[in-house]
Amino acid sequence: MKKINIGVVGLGTVGSGVLEALRDNRDIIAERSGVILEVKTVCDKDPSKLEQAPGDDRSLRTADFNDILKDPEIDIVVELVGGIEPALTVIKGALNAGKHVVTANKALLAESWKEIIELAASKGLLVRFEASVGGAIPIINTLRESFVGNRINAVYGILNGTANFILTAMSSGDMSFQKALKIAQDKGIAESDPGLDISGADSAHKLAILAMLCFGQEVYADDVYTEGISSVGTQDVVNAARWGYGIKLLGIAKNSEKGLELRVHPTLIRLSHLLSGVNGADNAIYVQGDLMGESLLYGKGAGKYPTASSVVGDLAGIASRISFWKKDPAAVSAGIYKFKKLSSRKMEDIELAYYLRFSVIDKPGVLAGISGVLSEYGISIANVAQEERNEGETVPVVIITHKAREGDMRKAISKIDSLDYVTSGTVVIRIED
Repeated sequence: MKKINIGVVGLGTVGSGVLEALRDNRDIIAERSGVILEVKTVCDKDPSKLEQAPGDDRSLRTADFNDILKDPEIDIVVELVGGIEPALTVIKGALNAGKHVVTANKALLAESWKEIIELAASKGLLVRFEASVGGAIPIINTLRESFVGNRINAVYGILNGTANFILTAMSSGDMSFQKALKIAQDKGIAESDPGLDISGADSAHKLAILAMLCFGQEVYADDVYTEGISSVGTQDVVNAARWGYGIKLLGIAKNSEKGLELRVHPTLIRLSHLLSGVNGADNAIYVQGDLMGESLLYGKGAGKYPTASSVVGDLAGIASRISFWKKDPAAVSAGIYKFKKLSSRKMEDIELAYYLRFSVIDKPGVLAGISGVLSEYGISIANVAQEERNEGETVPVVIITHKAREGDMRKAISKIDSLDYVTSGTVVIRIED
């Protein structure tokens, strides 16, 4: 049985999980893939991580990733550093040295995928990145292989477990955003600095990767309209439930003759929708295609072992190809990396229904004034709720609209927020039916 040598750069949570999986499941991986995956060298700048890395031979530990890049016996480099640098240097260095690459780095791929893929193609090498989106959910290979015959019309995703955990906790009706975030941090679900997760940036990175694979266009994270969840209040979650909706932070990509819609934002979705029942820190990705119809891929979206599972899967896939395929292994998948220039819709031109929560001084004429402004911009009202009444004090008014143009809604909200009886910025949450 052929042995494939691996170098692992980055021994954090995922890196240590990969080493454990390759050690503990060595026999079953070999039996199923037909190759032996041998970790030859591991690298991390932190001496304590090197000391604690699974394995016995201390000579295979280094703080300099160049020791891996320069080793002619290493066939595949696993980049698990995260961030942009030195991750990009590691990946480019590996490809220039004739080594295949496996990475879980969504931020880097969302920014520099074209540079990486073009370099790999020029060298006849493979780059695999299943773990970059959805942890253990096999969405990348499913899109590249299982759904290859479909014209994909839409892909929606709950792409961030931290945000989903917070919104799920808030759905109990008695928990604030800040309290839910603190619980997530205490459980290790949220980082001490949760900015990437709650801002929607992490989801935007992942949506960019999904969109480029689904629609064959050059998509980067900066192309994705992005809003986070910090403005969502407990009362919004409760209000949504009364009308038959749940609130999720969704990454949404839709294809139409007018171009791609690319957006990440809090979203009201029907409680009957497949994604609505995905709770806690789990992720799920909904795909709609012309042949396969609707499909939902669901599972653990992050974590030591779920992410390691996808990394090991990519390693076994590359190892099998370079061991048993006589032809150039990269040629098998070269076509999927030929993308057209992005043709996208401006966010202002997209038409959606909206949930609006106004904070207003309770006095006669307030609802008529708000309704008048919405009407001025061609926005019609589907439902209204004003349950709290306390004349002269601030109370919430909640409105659900019919579909309206985003640009018109922004103008209407700007004008409404300037009215003297509106006491704070309006909460705007878009609705997907």
